[in-house]
Amino acid sequence: MRRYRAVFFDLDHTLWDYEKNSIETLTELYHEFGLSKRPKVALQDFVDTFDKVNSKLWANYNKGHIDRHVIADQRFKRILNAFDIRHDIMAREMSEEYISRCPEKTHLFPYAQQMLQYLYPRYDLYILTNGFNDIQDVKLERAKLKGFFKGVITSESSGHRKPSSQIFQFSLDLANVSAGEAVMIGDNLNADIAGARNVNIDHIYFNPGKYDHDEQVTYEIDCLSQLANIL
Repeated sequence: MRRYRAVFFDLDHTLWDYEKNSIETLTELYHEFGLSKRPKVALQDFVDTFDKVNSKLWANYNKGHIDRHVIADQRFKRILNAFDIRHDIMAREMSEEYISRCPEKTHLFPYAQQMLQYLYPRYDLYILTNGFNDIQDVKLERAKLKGFFKGVITSESSGHRKPSSQIFQFSLDLANVSAGEAVMIGDNLNADIAGARNVNIDHIYFNPGKYDHDEQVTYEIDCLSQLANIL
């Protein structure tokens, strides 16, 4: 077993259960903004459309094609447009409510707290995320995760986005470790896994859905409890 000094965690979809927290928020908005009264807008279709639009916007953000303001401005416009609803004020208000509420949700993946309690005395722990400073800070605070981490590295604070080698080098420098002394844990085969591999950082692919893939990974887990077998 290799002796690491620093462990970098992705946050969304790895520790913080983005899907569960998002669905809870979207369900609230669906009812509060009267979409439940529109016969052509089923809740599941609304959630599915959000996932499709959101994934595409975030993919463009991660590639550096758009900034965070485009996500906030366009996300709910595109979702409502998919249901033939042209209402810019509603779209703006839903966007504001989503951005305000969702980070306040506290659903974590199973064993997230237990594993952080296990790892905290053994390693220097860091968050490494493409999320935004203010929003990630709220998530960590509300979910009672903040105290486990020595630092939070975001695309905003580093000036780079995963999977760029620059953000990983920035993280190594901040933690004062070499690539061989660090391990990255994340759910995204491109941003987290390929990004870490490209700078020779070992990585743990978190794959709770047990999806098939062809990537070469250092380790793979489908439950966070399995980290105790690696670290």
